[in-house]
Amino acid sequence: MTTIKRTLSAFAVCGTLAAGTLTACAGGHRFDPENRIEHMKKELNLTDAQATQIKAIYAQNEATFKADHEAVKAATKDSPAQQTAKAKMKADMENVKAQVTPILTADQQAKWKEMIAKHEHKDKD
Repeated sequence: MTTIKRTLSAFAVCGTLAAGTLTACAGGHRFDPENRIEHMKKELNLTDAQATQIKAIYAQNEATFKADHEAVKAATKDSPAQQTAKAKMKADMENVKAQVTPILTADQQAKWKEMIAKHEHKDKD
């Protein structure tokens, strides 16, 4: 996989599964939660109350995602340790997704699933 594809893939995973983690993603790029929330507000038509709740979830998980990112970064590329660290990161992202989903209306959840599917499809290209 090319560096560009890996970076895009990392953005898709970070941006979609966690809907905007507070940590840096692969490639050293910072993922700004304020921008992610603004994007979600626009795409999902979030209310201010929903945005506030989601922001709180991100803040509660910031240290976890920072530790996950550092563990992936510190491990040797494609090593069992890196695979384990990536699996933990994915599980933590799924946990955040599970916290965010109930905040969304049924229509917003459907739209979010579409957004996730588009990003996952791009990862396979």
